Amino acid sequence: MKNKRNVLKLLHNAKQYLTTLAFLSLLALLTSCDQFEFSPNQSFDHSSPSNLNAQNLARLRQNAEDDTVTIVFAGDTQRWYDEQERFVKKVNSLTNVDLVLLAGDISDFGLLQEFKWVQKRLSALRAPYFGIIGNHDMVANGRQIFRQMFGPLNYSFVYGGIKFIAHNTNGLEAPGENIPDLGWLSRELRNMEGASYMVTVSHVPPFNALEFGPAAVKPYTDLLRNAPNLLLSLHGHVHLHQDFYPFGDRVHYITSFSFKQSAFVLLQIVDGKVLKSIINY
Repeated sequence: MKNKRNVLKLLHNAKQYLTTLAFLSLLALLTSCDQFEFSPNQSFDHSSPSNLNAQNLARLRQNAEDDTVTIVFAGDTQRWYDEQERFVKKVNSLTNVDLVLLAGDISDFGLLQEFKWVQKRLSALRAPYFGIIGNHDMVANGRQIFRQMFGPLNYSFVYGGIKFIAHNTNGLEAPGENIPDLGWLSRELRNMEGASYMVTVSHVPPFNALEFGPAAVKPYTDLLRNAPNLLLSLHGHVHLHQDFYPFGDRVHYITSFSFKQSAFVLLQIVDGKVLKSIINY
């Protein structure tokens, strides 16, 4: 009988040990490297980066400016992670890249983990990069995640004598809201802030009227048409490269490849002249 009690005690102690070990293993999983998310719809965790656009602007302003502003223009990273790694290697192999413009759809489903996967890869870029919100980034909690990770949805900055105006044009994803914010855009276009030229960049282009918001197309394009020294209107969304004047006015529209196509547009702006190259990777 005594031996039986000893055996039962040993079994009980072993069970407690295994239970404790399982709990500690689960705890380690929950707290290491964010491999586990409490909810697919969470918008922040302890390792989420924040204010990336502001951080990258601070990096950009440390550059020694010259007479050429060189821009890598890309868009629609979404779920093409292998392509993102090749993109980073290719951009890093180029000389004198000043900045990278990422024209929206950073995520596919507006999930925090998607944003983090993309940011982890793009953080290896030697040049500062700037995120612009896309329509896929507006779904689920994507808009809140974008604000926390990148900053305001509408923002501008001046570099190399050019004012860059990045803004939200994903009107279909938020019916009834003020998207695009034409009042904000009008003020930005009127104020050169000492720049000689301007470049606007957003995700959905106005010639995709349904996704852009049909009622906003004419007032938006009128603003661009009347803007002083506007060089380019840059957009993502369409997953193909276009370079044209779709409204028959002076506004020069360029759209980006998606990452699926393993190509990006390289823009060099010299004294108000735009030179363009297509780079494959």
